[in-house]
Formats: sequence, structure tokens, C-alpha cells
Amino acid sequence: MTTSSRTTTPTRRIAAGVLAAVAALALAGCSGGSRAGADQPGVDNTVTSAPGQPVKSSIMASSEKDLAASFRTNGVDDPEKWAQVLAQNKPYPAGTEGTQKIQQVLQQNQAEPEVVAQITTLVEP
Repeated sequence: MTTSSRTTTPTRRIAAGVLAAVAALALAGCSGGSRAGADQPGVDNTVTSAPGQPVKSSIMASSEKDLAASFRTNGVDDPEKWAQVLAQNKPYPAGTEGTQKIQQVLQQNQAEPEVVAQITTLVEP
């Protein structure tokens, strides 16, 4: 009886350790390689707005990856570049002054006029 209880305790400890290791690996696998919220393949990211009106993303509240995803979805050429440019020039003041700064930043980085117009319909300060 004493021999079997000594054997059971180390066996249970090993089994518990193995289960803990498997659980840790499973959790670690879930955390790596994630994509930004708006840029997940296979996820319906449709946000409804008034017909014909694009949904505006806040530059101040959005990550660079989320901005790029919005630009990509709406057909902006080189979405990663423009998302990076806008993100690097934060902060933007609210309202008209912020919109003017967005336009100015894009123009200073040689954005074509149609790209400036396209992006300004998709973002707000």
C-alpha cells in the first residue's frame, strides 16, 4: 500500500505537468500571428452607413493596420504607405482643422489629388 501511494503521487504530478505544458502551448499558439481587427480574412467587416456614404475611420482611434485595411477595402492605391504616413503625423486636431492637416500631410508626401480626395472621404481626425 505504501509503495503504490508513492508511485501514484509522482505519476499524478507528471500528468499534471504534462497537462499544464499542453495548455500553455495551446494558449501560446492562439496569441501569435494575429491581424488587426478590421483586416481579418473571412470575417464580415461590413459596417452599414447611409447609402452611398463611406464609413469614416478616426485616425486618432485607429491603428495603422486598421487604416490600411480600410484603405485597401475602398480601393486606395498603396494603402499601407498612406496609413503609415497618416499614423506617423498624429495627433490631428478635431474638426475642419484636422481635416486640413490630413490633406496637407498627404500633399506633402506627394499623394495624387484623387488619392487625397479618396482618403479624406474615408477618415476623420
